Formats: sequence, C-alpha cells, structure tokens
Amino acid sequence: MFFVFVVGTAGCGKSTLVDAFASWLLDHELDVATVNLDPAAVWLPYGPDVDVRDYVNVEDVMREYNLGPNGALIACADMIAAHVERIREEIVDLNPEYVLVDTPGQMELYAFRSSGPYITSSISGERTAVIFLVDSVFAERPSGLVSSLLLATSVNYRLLKPQLNVLSKADLLSPEAEERILRWMDNPVEWMDALDAEVSGLGREMNQRLCEALKDLNPTPYLLPVSSKTGKGLDELFAELQRVFAGGGEEYVT
Repeated sequence: MFFVFVVGTAGCGKSTLVDAFASWLLDHELDVATVNLDPAAVWLPYGPDVDVRDYVNVEDVMREYNLGPNGALIACADMIAAHVERIREEIVDLNPEYVLVDTPGQMELYAFRSSGPYITSSISGERTAVIFLVDSVFAERPSGLVSSLLLATSVNYRLLKPQLNVLSKADLLSPEAEERILRWMDNPVEWMDALDAEVSGLGREMNQRLCEALKDLNPTPYLLPVSSKTGKGLDELFAELQRVFAGGGEEYVT
C-alpha cells in the first residue's frame, strides 16, 4: 500500500484534492481508499472509506466535556491517537493500492501537536508521502509564498516524510500569475526583488533572510500547480508520487 497524507491550511482544498485524485486513480484502474482524519468535518465531497468521525466527533466531545470549539478540536486531535490501531486495521482490511488521507482543516492541530506525527507513523507504512498544499490565494504575493513555504518546511520537519509541495487551486490563477510564482521558485534573485518591492524596512530584511533560508534548506525547490476542478496537474502529481514510491518506475502506471 502507498499512503498519501494531504496537509495544508484551512480552506486550501485538501478534501477537494482527495476527491479529485481518488477519482483520477479509479479512472486509471488503480484501487484507492480515502481516509478522513478531520473529526469536525460537516460535509465532504467524497464518501470516506475510513472515517475518524466513527470514533471521535467534535460535537460529542464539546457536549461531554463542556468544551468550546477550539478546546474540543484540541482534545479530538489527541483522542484520535487512541484509535489508530483500529483505523489502521480498517485500512488493511480494504487492502487498496493507494490510501489518500485527508487531514484536519486546522493544520496546526495535526502537524504541530505530538499526536500528529504519531498518528501519521502509526497509520502509514514504509511507502508514505505527504502532499502539502500551498494555497494560490496566498502565493500570488511574494511574502505570502514565503510564509506558505515556511509552513511547508515546518510540516516536513515535524512529520519527517517525503513531501511534495503543490500549488492548489491553480485554476484561480491567470497564466501570468502562475508563471510568475514558478519563476520565483526557480530564481531567488527575482523573488527577492519582488519582496523588496512589496515590503519595506525591517520586514524587507526579514523576508530576504527567510527567502535565503528556504533556498538553503531546499536548493532545488519544486512547486507543482494542480487544479482539482479542472484536473490540471493530476497526471504530474501521480508521476511525482511514483518517483517517491517506486524510484520513477512505471509498474503502477496503467
């Protein structure tokens, strides 16, 4: 089994990508299971094959422990860890080729609490990858791209799994905007010039240093534009996952 954890900030399109990519895999005759790890999800665009809400539900936790929404979400994040063995058993019983894991909308509850890395390592197998979604709404500004990639780096540091950074909602970008974002990724000098034009004073120096740090941490940065709405980039996303899982082999391509 190949495990793919989809991570990103609230509203970046995680559930929509899980739905679109699951459909893409099925269309290519690849068996896939979808897993929802968000105990607060009210509606999902797909019917999860394994659903954490069967074990932990945020509304039930609010009532039982007299907690507000945020407190209940924190409690749920830790409670999920108690059910990882049963969740793993459900996945194993399905025996799919690919497992797409939709993580909670509030990324910080999943990636930055101790339960998140534990859940990831307990549910998944040796062949695991993380897809981090960079919201195109933020990436259009050079400082927004810096902030998004810092979050991506933090998630990579916390989960310690091979990670692909994806520019989500690419259909919302004009061709010129998408090209500009990808140029920033390839050319840090142009990126820094754009930061200089956007921010002044201490903010400018901080942005430049952060940009340099990102370049040092990842000398060959990669950001794949994907649209769950149009299907753009899904072929390339699968190919990149192949390189992670199978060293670029074609044995899983149909």
